[in-house]
Amino acid sequence: MRAISLVIFFIECSFFSMGQDLPVSDWVKRLNDNSKSQVIKHYSVYYDITKIDSASRVKAAFEIEKACATGNKRLRLMGRSVKAKLLFYYLKEGDSLYAAQMKTCLNEAVEMEDPYLQAEFGRWYAEMLNSMNQTALAVQYATTSLQLHHYLGLENFAAVSIFYMWVGEALLVDGYPRDAIDYLRTGLKLADTLVKPFRFMYTYNNIGLAYRELQKHDSALFYFEKLQKYCAEIKKPVWQEIAYKNRLPSFVALGMLDSAKAVDARLFEIARHSKEPEDSLIAYEMMGKIAIREKKIQKAIPALLKSAVLNNGRYPELLNRVNGSLAICYENLGQPGKAYPYSKLVRNYNDSVSRAREVRTNRYVFIKAAYEKEQLALKEMTEEKRQAINKRNRGIALLVFIAAIAAWWLNRSRKKAEKRQQQAAGALESFKEEIIKKNSRIEELQASIEQQQHKLYDAQTIEELSHQMILTENDWQHFKSLFEKTYPAFFKLLRDKAPGITEAEQRMAALLKIRLNTKQIAAMQGIGADSVHKTRHRLRQRFGTATTSELETLIAAI
Repeated sequence: MRAISLVIFFIECSFFSMGQDLPVSDWVKRLNDNSKSQVIKHYSVYYDITKIDSASRVKAAFEIEKACATGNKRLRLMGRSVKAKLLFYYLKEGDSLYAAQMKTCLNEAVEMEDPYLQAEFGRWYAEMLNSMNQTALAVQYATTSLQLHHYLGLENFAAVSIFYMWVGEALLVDGYPRDAIDYLRTGLKLADTLVKPFRFMYTYNNIGLAYRELQKHDSALFYFEKLQKYCAEIKKPVWQEIAYKNRLPSFVALGMLDSAKAVDARLFEIARHSKEPEDSLIAYEMMGKIAIREKKIQKAIPALLKSAVLNNGRYPELLNRVNGSLAICYENLGQPGKAYPYSKLVRNYNDSVSRAREVRTNRYVFIKAAYEKEQLALKEMTEEKRQAINKRNRGIALLVFIAAIAAWWLNRSRKKAEKRQQQAAGALESFKEEIIKKNSRIEELQASIEQQQHKLYDAQTIEELSHQMILTENDWQHFKSLFEKTYPAFFKLLRDKAPGITEAEQRMAALLKIRLNTKQIAAMQGIGADSVHKTRHRLRQRFGTATTSELETLIAAI
């Protein structure tokens, strides 16, 4: 059925809204507002939509949700909530479904820890619950929402003041006049010119009734008189009469009997022209009570009995008041036998009222406990989620910190390694230059030997030559140490590329790596050029290179 209703509405939308462009982009812009006045702007969207025809309202609901779906999580939530509220009020069925959707939006707002949306959605959801006659639960959500509005400083607009008035009225009906007064007076205080007159009339009257129930008749009269003046100003004669009549019990209770008689006479006059039998019942009841205050018991009893006969059980509370007054009359006359039946009726009624109130109170307490339990569970879930997020964030922060330390340490180690490598490279270069110098000296000495004629001089030259040659193992190890610091992985890569390579071939490869020529290599190792050529040839075979140039290129790349 709900699907059929939606289809019908969409058909109506296409028919009624032809040529009518809805300002969806403007609505979405207002819904996306997250300033301190956001609640007012959000409400203004709903207020605008209430001004268009019903088919267009439903169309607007779906278009807003669709437009908001492209935004962030908060905007998507706003779109869904507006749709739920519009469809709740403007589709004829599916109330519980749309209320459930609003509750989901409210729970998500709690999880997001967004107090503005919690205040707004809580108010909307409470309105829905009240419309479904779940008043006690509605009051729980309403009071929480209003507390948030107050905390956020978001009370000064019509919707919130009306909401205070409604909560006050609900509390009064449920038998909590003291709490009702607080909410009703706050609603009046916050009300502005956008609040319709009937809201003020209801609120003045409800405050007066609440004070009267608390036996604070001076305060009750103040608000009934305020209601009467307000109704006179806005020309509402019916409500003016209501205010006039409602003062009567307080006049009697305060002993203002002249005023009470005047109002009671007016009430009898109203009753003669009224179709409401309650007016006559109250008029006779008040006549009897005025007589009791004047100590005219014999006059009071007929008036009270007349009220009881006219009542005929239709108004139990009013009848109970009359029975109580009759019991007082007969007791004052010293006729306890006649007083007893009326006293018994009063006790029975009061007992039934007490039981009903106890049941209602228990139900209220149960609903409140269930609500608080639900809210606590939701808060605990939100807290667990927050703790999980915090734990994750702390873990990420720790990993980032460790990574930063590791990066710093690696960078420091790399710089140290680079520095050591640069120092080793410098030492190797110095070693190489020393070799080149020695080779040059060796060549000079060898040339000198060939030219010398005296054997003594020849011997000195040969002795110096022997000191210039690098032939010892210690010299090689010193060279190798400097070389490995400069090229740390060279010998390992060499062995990987040429398994079985000999120590002599490794020396040859290292000397080729630092770009020594044949003479320098021969002089450094104290061997002839032929030996150098042979060792180099074996290296070419191991690496499969055709020429010395290819071999040198390959070794340079290692």
